[in-house]
Amino acid sequence: MSTPHNSRMMSPSLGPGIRLNPSPSPFFKNTPLRSPVKPGRAEVSLALRQVVGTTANTANAFDSLPSGRCFAYTAGAAAVIATVDDEHHVSQRFYRARPTTNPINASASIYGGPSTPTQNESRNRTAASLRDAGFGGSPLASPALNDWPDSPGNRAWTMKEKIKAATCVSFSADGKYLAVGETGYKPRVLIFSTYVDAPSDTPLTSLSDHTFGVNCLAFSPDSKYLASLGSSNDGFLYIWSINARTGAATLYASNKCVSHINRMAWMGNKLITVGTRHVKVWKIDDPTSSIRLSKARQSDLSFLTGSAYKTLPGRNCILDSLREATFTSVVAVAPNKAIVASDKGEVCLIDDSSSDQRFIKLFEAGFPVTSMAVDAKGRLHLASNQGGLKTVNVRDITSNLTPPPSPSPRVESPTVSVTDSNQVGAIACLADYVVTVDSQRAIRLSHLCALDDESVVGDVAHTLPAHGDSVLGVTALLSQSNTLNASYYTWAADGTVLFWNADGSFGDSLHVALEQLDGPDPVPNELRTVRASADASFLVTGDKYGVLRIIDSHSKASVYDFKAHAGEITSISVYEEDQLAFVACASRDRTVQIFARTGETWDLLQTLDEHVGAVNGIHFSRNGKRLVSSSSDRSIVVRELLTREDEGTGTIRAFVMLRAIMLKASPVSVTWDVDQDDILLVSSIDRQVHRYDIRNGQCLNSFRACDTDGGDAVVLSSLVHISRGWSSPLIAGVSSTDKSIRIYEENGSLLARDWGHTEGVSDISLIQKPDAGESDKSLVTVAVDGTIFIWDLALQSSSRHDLSKSMDLLGPSTPSNAELLANKPPLRRVFSQSELARFQRSPEDDNVTPTGNRSPKLRKRVSKFSLAQTPKLEPSPMPGSTREGRASGWQGSLRRNKNRSPSPPSPRNPQVAKRRTSMDVRPRTKAPVSEFGSLGASTESLCRTLRAYRKRLATNTDTLRSELAKEVERELAMTARAIGDRVKSKEFDESVMVKLLDQYSERLVTMLDERIAASVAQRVRENSVGNFSEGAESPTLDHSPQRSREDSEAAVDSLAEESNAETLVVESIETSTADSS
Repeated sequence: MSTPHNSRMMSPSLGPGIRLNPSPSPFFKNTPLRSPVKPGRAEVSLALRQVVGTTANTANAFDSLPSGRCFAYTAGAAAVIATVDDEHHVSQRFYRARPTTNPINASASIYGGPSTPTQNESRNRTAASLRDAGFGGSPLASPALNDWPDSPGNRAWTMKEKIKAATCVSFSADGKYLAVGETGYKPRVLIFSTYVDAPSDTPLTSLSDHTFGVNCLAFSPDSKYLASLGSSNDGFLYIWSINARTGAATLYASNKCVSHINRMAWMGNKLITVGTRHVKVWKIDDPTSSIRLSKARQSDLSFLTGSAYKTLPGRNCILDSLREATFTSVVAVAPNKAIVASDKGEVCLIDDSSSDQRFIKLFEAGFPVTSMAVDAKGRLHLASNQGGLKTVNVRDITSNLTPPPSPSPRVESPTVSVTDSNQVGAIACLADYVVTVDSQRAIRLSHLCALDDESVVGDVAHTLPAHGDSVLGVTALLSQSNTLNASYYTWAADGTVLFWNADGSFGDSLHVALEQLDGPDPVPNELRTVRASADASFLVTGDKYGVLRIIDSHSKASVYDFKAHAGEITSISVYEEDQLAFVACASRDRTVQIFARTGETWDLLQTLDEHVGAVNGIHFSRNGKRLVSSSSDRSIVVRELLTREDEGTGTIRAFVMLRAIMLKASPVSVTWDVDQDDILLVSSIDRQVHRYDIRNGQCLNSFRACDTDGGDAVVLSSLVHISRGWSSPLIAGVSSTDKSIRIYEENGSLLARDWGHTEGVSDISLIQKPDAGESDKSLVTVAVDGTIFIWDLALQSSSRHDLSKSMDLLGPSTPSNAELLANKPPLRRVFSQSELARFQRSPEDDNVTPTGNRSPKLRKRVSKFSLAQTPKLEPSPMPGSTREGRASGWQGSLRRNKNRSPSPPSPRNPQVAKRRTSMDVRPRTKAPVSEFGSLGASTESLCRTLRAYRKRLATNTDTLRSELAKEVERELAMTARAIGDRVKSKEFDESVMVKLLDQYSERLVTMLDERIAASVAQRVRENSVGNFSEGAESPTLDHSPQRSREDSEAAVDSLAEESNAETLVVESIETSTADSS
């Protein structure tokens, strides 16, 4: 007998604990590499402590247990049970299971696989025949849970096993079990135990028979059955028999239900489903139902056990005049009576006392009904997403069952408002409370009044606030003693900013007024980013239209509004120091704006436009001297703050680009190192995490954000650095790839991973209480699904040696449409090259008095022997210790090219300017290549400039003023002294000096001999001519020795001048050689 190759056809006798290896080889193919270090206990652990907000937008995702004073709701991928104590405090417990978690009980599906039809009809031919035959009840586990999860090659979960959102919850009547349904393809129905000692991450039973999402769940009043209804694409309704002792589930009955169902509820032993033009009653105990075997082949049933399930019978209600209505809610008021409501406010009664399923319209509520609930005092509460809450007495509306007059009367009971927005999406009743979920996803507990009280619903006892829209960010406040006494704040796209305490309790709220443009197809505005000052005295917000607002925290009103950008503001950074404050904002329009506060006013300081792509991040360093921006053009630009004292305007400040760091992929998130001020952590879109030193732009290390067991790598959309006193810091991040939160070591080892959000995880922040220790920290994550998760981060010291230490490499209201700021042009203040150059010149250069009619101008470089043009994104580093001789250098480094490129030239193919060979034909020794911007390169440039200057002196006939000559002499003397001090400690080659002295001495002697010989010859000729002509001694002979001496002195002076010039060239070359060595 061969081993079965299909997991659905496995023998039940093997049991759920035995796993078969599908390969004939006794060895596993994908055995992961094991670490030689024996793993100890976990150094880092994540535990979900609190959930803020809910994803329950319908009554199916909200249920209550009046006897236990608790209610359940969905929040992302988790189900939350909230218990209310006597002091109105709410405690939470969370239930969720990973995709590969094995349940405690073996899942009993129909035939070991999905019982709903799939796209491949050939695979489900047997399934269709068995469903028509009415067989089931096999104890085989479903393949979604038996795909070898315990094999050594198994991974925790892959991209194909994504986390699914919880869509519906249901309590059992006895309070022992909680059922949770999932969405998506091949969802599960998870049954958890609600006991305190039971695990909350391991379900008792997991049912995977639905194919396209679970829409509704409902336990029967006696807790014996569980009804699960799939979506309209799934098309099946299952009734599961629940074991009261173990919680195991077996299929009892099923049938097709392809209508769009909004809600279902039990009425005694009958199940009612309501939806679009649909009201149907399903009967569980029907003696006429029988097992049919006619359509099933014997071979199809050979592997099934003897148990069978029934076909669930159902009967539609005659809707009469309401046949086109859409029914949204149903609730049972008696064992044979139930009340149904529609989206237009019709309230009807289903009476099955005589087994005739009478459908009677009772009254009109006056508003669309979205949810209903009955309290223990016999009152019916109707909730609407448009009209608040209305309460009626059940006995009053059901006592008279005679046909009502036409049209039906409207019940004139008062409408009670329990929320600020009057929009209630779901409602449930406890013993003393009415629990509502409004359109802002806030949960409110309101008191129930006595029967004789007309108000019915009393004051709100407790509120669990939340964001009603996508939560886009979270940031911790730097100072615990801030104005709002908050620990962190979150903001949503609708302009809501909420402030929270360290324990997760709500502190305060603020709403930012967002402008909306008019037009035929306008883009809705959103609040994109928020930053608060250190003491939370003011907030800076940026929206999608590029409007920057500075809001006062006390008055909660906007103080300054700027049209800062032409596009969406993506990031804001704030730096404060004494009386100085900077605000930098980045945008998709490729610019960075810097605002400065002088006194009580804010003004635009500077506009930076070095990037050629959307700027997605901006960050000040801790001391405010550096400004780092990241862009989608795969670059990170580092800027330096420079200051200059001006007599007229005082201190002038500007941010000048220091260097650019080019990446292989676009950066996604950037944060500073928690211990080192000049180290930057960067997460890129290629799923890598890098550590860069901004002082030199080098990458210290990088790793791929993947699992230790070879799982899929993810993109970390937000990073935070966590310090540890006993070891290297940790890197925590969130990923929208698999909606997870991950913690890595700096070497790339994954220490912890958890999940809970079901849509894009947008941000993460580290929270620490003021009196907490080093190991007591919390992480807060937010997501687009509107939920906020607070995690406890437990850090434990490790006993093994920390290798990272030994391998350390380096040390007011919205204005009218005519006055909208969004319609105005954005502010701009771009510094010119001359303005930037003023920050680099010494004060003496600016105070020089102009002579004559000439005005002082910036000196231009005239040498044709300059270096290649400076790349735009990588200017030369400028030391801050001296300012002499920088005017020409700064002009050369800040000269812009209109068609610039964000990428610097490749070091393998340096761009060198062409030289004219006619200018200098002397052979030179090739100097070693010096790094651009180094001292050696500067020395070479100085030598070339001096040689060109000497040639200019030799060929130019212009007069040179004495003051200029003295200035040149002074500068040369100062340069010579500086060079002498620099090379004083270095040894000088005496043999070279001897050779030079011998060479120049021989040349000097030769020149003197030639001049003396020429003068003597001339004297002899003159004497000879004089003797023949006059015969007497010529008077010129008396002056010839003097003229000869003058000629000799002129020759010596000329030779000395040329010798001094060439000696300077030699000294410059030797200095450059010494520096490069």
